[in-house]
Amino acid sequence: MNVEHAQNHTENHAIYSAGYQCPSNIALVKYWGKKSGGVQLPANPSISWSLGDLYASTVVHALPRENDQAFVFTLGGVSKASFEPKIASFLTKIASDCPWLIDFTLHIDSQNNFPHGTGIASSAAGFGALGLCLAHIEQLIHGAPALDGRVNNMDFWQRSSYLSRIGSGSACRSMFDKPAVWGLSEAVNGSSDLFAVPLDGEIHPDLQGWKDVVLIVDDGEKSVSSTDGHALLEAHPYAGARFGQAQKNLGLLVEAMRSGDVQRFIAIVESEALQLHSMMMTSLPYYLLMRPNTLAIIEKIWQFRESSGLPLCFTLDAGANVHLLYDGKIDKTLMNFVNTTLLPYCKNGQYLCSDTGKRPAAIV
Repeated sequence: MNVEHAQNHTENHAIYSAGYQCPSNIALVKYWGKKSGGVQLPANPSISWSLGDLYASTVVHALPRENDQAFVFTLGGVSKASFEPKIASFLTKIASDCPWLIDFTLHIDSQNNFPHGTGIASSAAGFGALGLCLAHIEQLIHGAPALDGRVNNMDFWQRSSYLSRIGSGSACRSMFDKPAVWGLSEAVNGSSDLFAVPLDGEIHPDLQGWKDVVLIVDDGEKSVSSTDGHALLEAHPYAGARFGQAQKNLGLLVEAMRSGDVQRFIAIVESEALQLHSMMMTSLPYYLLMRPNTLAIIEKIWQFRESSGLPLCFTLDAGANVHLLYDGKIDKTLMNFVNTTLLPYCKNGQYLCSDTGKRPAAIV
């Protein structure tokens, strides 16, 4: 076990420590819009692949509290005041779920192995890692076996997903090596709005072992945050239709992943990416996050797929950068295509690569 549980018998209190490496993830069916009447509840179900090579590493030490300070946060050992409001808000929101927090000051250190502003869901990885650490410390406090004991009627992975969701909705999908589903769906047994679950049943071999190349078109801050984008769905004229289509698409995508229908998988993934951006472009106020090179890359991907017949597709998060998903068996050919054709459209020739399908790991 790579998680430390150090006892400090001064004043009969304990110091608890945990560390986790948590991958980011890329949604195939997009989460966009929240239900009212709850904290971070999705208006439609989503499904994602974890990006095992793009992750956050977080270590938390819970020390007996001696003052009103709830936490101390550092990014790679350096104070980062701009991150503190989000963490403070998160800890406030989970206070009723985690009453033990009042007795401790959390010393949190986190860092990503990828730069901010590169089209990777850093909040998913970061809050995923933090949720894992808190779930582990919680189990140690309760005396439950780490990783497999149940606390608050949830096993470790479910509890981690539940807590991370409150910090960042997409973070709850970073807990599993199988495709992760968040949000109620008749297509997936055990699915919930409160936490993500791994896709039940077997995944066809043709849709296992895919990889992701993140093509960096723009490495600056987005003009509209995801939080603000979600809020615009509340009065969006097409929101109801979008939520219904996402429900339908999730069922179709799950069916395609189980049967190995790669063509249907590709069509749904690309349509979902374009629907996400169409909702941004038709909200009030409307906004546009794609850039000319985003569209140029998409068209090059379509042309290459048409001429080669190879299994690959694009998707987008809420930004300008393009995720190129492809079957790992064509890695050499695909990377040659990236370096010879797509590189000129990437800012400063930047791109990031990752396998899909890796769950978090405990670290020292």
